[in-house]
Amino acid sequence: MPTPVILPPKIEEPDPYAAFRPIMPEQYVPSPIQTVPIPESRSELPIVESPTDTTAQATIDELRRTIVELESQLAEAKEIPLPISDPLSPPEKPMRSLPIINNPGVQVFLDDVQNVRFEVMDKVIFVPDTWQLSVEGEETLRTIVAEIRASDSKSVLDIEGHTDSLMGDPNNPMQKHDIATAKTAAVMDFFVNALRWDAARIGTCSYGRSRPVADNGTPEGRARNNRIEIVVNNAGETQTEKN
Repeated sequence: MPTPVILPPKIEEPDPYAAFRPIMPEQYVPSPIQTVPIPESRSELPIVESPTDTTAQATIDELRRTIVELESQLAEAKEIPLPISDPLSPPEKPMRSLPIINNPGVQVFLDDVQNVRFEVMDKVIFVPDTWQLSVEGEETLRTIVAEIRASDSKSVLDIEGHTDSLMGDPNNPMQKHDIATAKTAAVMDFFVNALRWDAARIGTCSYGRSRPVADNGTPEGRARNNRIEIVVNNAGETQTEKN
């Protein structure tokens, strides 16, 4: 009896083209079909409102109001003429600050050309009916000079003398002018000799009764017109040099 031949089991090799082969109908399993009822008319359709509709409309309204406001501001800005700067002109000087003198007989202000002026009434610094400085007057002048030096120790000063318009000696029409000159000389001498102010940076000018600042018809007005004015010059030169 012949010996049976036992063959090894057949090993199926994987199909390298299986991924590219179409799915056969018997292998396709369809998913269950979900049916949705169809409404008979459009009125039966549900109305779904977006929760963001109200917020979006509010944002649009706010943007419109902002646009209107900006357009209004732009129209107003166009009506305001802009300053035209000349590139060849020198830059404007900053406005000078005013010192504070705690004395009712002393006024500090800026004149038309931005010079700082100290208006000092005669009764504050002079012995009555003279052009001699009083002790209180010297102290007042020390305070003024200290304020000037604190701002600019190299300032150029003018000392102006002024009087009221009352007639003195009818035979001396220059009497008021002479009195004003004597007053400015006394103040300048105190500045140079007592306060050590450089004489090259100080000048005097006597105006007499020609520049009143108050009514000469009242005692108060005449008291104010009888004054000394100490001018801190912006131009760096005294009135004596200008004249």
